[in-house]
Amino acid sequence: MAFPIRRFVAFLAAGFLLLSTAGPARADEVLVLKDGRKIPVVKLARREGQVVFETTRGEVFSVPESQVVSPPVESIPDYEGQMLTLKDGRKIPVTRLVRRGGLVLLETARGERFSVPEDQVVSPSLESIPTLEPPPGTPATPTAPTPEPKAEVPQPAEPTTTAARPAAPPPAMPEGVAPDFVPLPDRWSIAYPDGPRIVKGRLVDPYNQNILKGDKPILGERTFLVLTGTIDAPNELRRLPIGSGVSTANSNQLEFFGDGKQYFTSPRFFLSAELFHGQTAFRPKTWAIKLTGAGNVNFLALEELNNVDVDVREGKTRFRQHGSLEEAFAEVKLADVSPYYDFMSVRAGIQPFVSDFRGLVFSEQQLGARLFGNFANNRWSYNATYFDLLERETNSELLTFDRREQQVAVANVFRQDTFALGHTLSLSYHFSKDDASTHYDSNGFLVRPAKIGSVRPHEVKVHYAGLAGDGHLGRLNVSYALYQAFGEDEDNPLEGQKVDVSARLGAAELSFDKDWARFRFTAFFASGDNDPADGKGHGFDSIYDNSNFAGGPFSFWSRSGIPLTQTGVLLKTPGSLLPDLRSNKFEGQASFVNPGLLLGGLGLDLELTPKLKALFNANYLRFHRTGSLEYLLFQPGIRKEIGIDLGMGVLYRPLLNENIVITAGVTGLITGKGLDDIYSSVCGVPGCGAESKNLMNVFLNLKLTY
Repeated sequence: MAFPIRRFVAFLAAGFLLLSTAGPARADEVLVLKDGRKIPVVKLARREGQVVFETTRGEVFSVPESQVVSPPVESIPDYEGQMLTLKDGRKIPVTRLVRRGGLVLLETARGERFSVPEDQVVSPSLESIPTLEPPPGTPATPTAPTPEPKAEVPQPAEPTTTAARPAAPPPAMPEGVAPDFVPLPDRWSIAYPDGPRIVKGRLVDPYNQNILKGDKPILGERTFLVLTGTIDAPNELRRLPIGSGVSTANSNQLEFFGDGKQYFTSPRFFLSAELFHGQTAFRPKTWAIKLTGAGNVNFLALEELNNVDVDVREGKTRFRQHGSLEEAFAEVKLADVSPYYDFMSVRAGIQPFVSDFRGLVFSEQQLGARLFGNFANNRWSYNATYFDLLERETNSELLTFDRREQQVAVANVFRQDTFALGHTLSLSYHFSKDDASTHYDSNGFLVRPAKIGSVRPHEVKVHYAGLAGDGHLGRLNVSYALYQAFGEDEDNPLEGQKVDVSARLGAAELSFDKDWARFRFTAFFASGDNDPADGKGHGFDSIYDNSNFAGGPFSFWSRSGIPLTQTGVLLKTPGSLLPDLRSNKFEGQASFVNPGLLLGGLGLDLELTPKLKALFNANYLRFHRTGSLEYLLFQPGIRKEIGIDLGMGVLYRPLLNENIVITAGVTGLITGKGLDDIYSSVCGVPGCGAESKNLMNVFLNLKLTY
């Protein structure tokens, strides 16, 4: 049964009134409930079968008396005070009552002031409520019925697009009578106060009240419209390993590896419109419809040929544009499942979904359906999803309307306050069925199946079982995850045969805060495969990860896509920690014959000012096993050390909000012996034979949102 919002507001007001008059509880008072909760409280009171309490954090709640184990209910003081009862059943504890102009004006214990028509009052009797009369000697008030007073809405200093409801000025008060109560036409038309230090906003001011930003209903009292525009403009200079190509740009260059300097920019433009119905301050949306269109312009400049396109005549630069529909879904609430605004809803269409706290297995925006909700006063929440994936365009990474021939199902459940307050535990199950298909990317390169070993189209079916946690354990901030992958690859390209998958992933981050600094310690493990001919796949790979872990965008290893030159696959894809030997992050298939990874890291986040944050990150990286690399590159003896990954950057919010966000940084990889083995060239020709170079990127990203 739905719990009326007005009853909830009235009961909260009653709670504050009760606790304002109830005697303080002892400093060590603990309220014990039948469901096992033990809540430290500072105030307790009883009223109409409910126990109202205030926690040590200043929060006010209530529970039925039947749910209280201790202290004994009889020992909790029973509060009796003035109560205003209305015809619709509401009972509102009040501190002041007065009549004027056909209205009963009231003040709650929280200092809130409202009015109701006199004919809606059941008790106390109208005769017992004092009438606001002018003092002796003032002119008599008109005997005609007084219209319902309305709050005056001041006009802004400059024209804006804000839709204001028509409102009449408050009724004239007799001289000497202070307007104790000024009823408003609705809860959305609270006027800005006057004063020399009050900023009322302009059209481009994100603080200005606007009907197009969901500040006020666009229809009725509960239907809102939110329009959002975003420009996300990354710019990056980088040096990566790159082949000299089948037709080298420098005719005198004999090296197998070319000049790896690159410049890349890919500005994206998003326009989103969401129409929804509900009062989301306390309960979820009743229904919602959202559409987000996107456009992209991307530019890549290299120093070598045969890398921007399969056709070497395309030169060393690439300029592309693409548009797409990135979100298009409808959502509806199916049911309220408890009086505490627990709910069950369903959403269908193109929608974002992240399956775990750090995006380690599936983090995508795709076509599908999602059943989600919560219960037990939001202690438990859950998701059950099914996606029929769409292809992404290669250069912009925006969605197309072509089916990817891959289905993904995810079910997870979260429990808050597990082990300790503020710690959430999650159990999850993922299933991916990537059908056999052949696909070339937008630049003409074969990406499915990967062009290594067997190129027969093959199906990959994999299950993932996972446990993850995130939150606080005492002073420590903790985040961790454990996953087991199992299933089969019908014909793995590297092994050239059916592969039974059994791979593992483990990740943990501990951090603690000291004043304005946060110190982070990170460990990450993804199992690797050492025998690419045994019919087993022990190298862990995700479905589509976008991990915010071990430094995220401030880590070179996590940020960059590193090609395994002249093989048609990447050593690792951008936005991922996994060296999974995929041909492409979105268009390629998962590969469970890969070297795996061991990572240990340190990080430091500094809140220099409310506007400026600095981040520093260092990781030490090693392959878990190198047998798959040796087999792929025909190069025995590849060592395991990848190198030291260093990064630093700043995040600047000049307006103290998310409307303008500037992110800048520099990251680099000091290559270890393993990468030196892979990317050093050895030949007997004079002028040929160079060591691998350290890798780096410098980036600047501007994000504007309105």
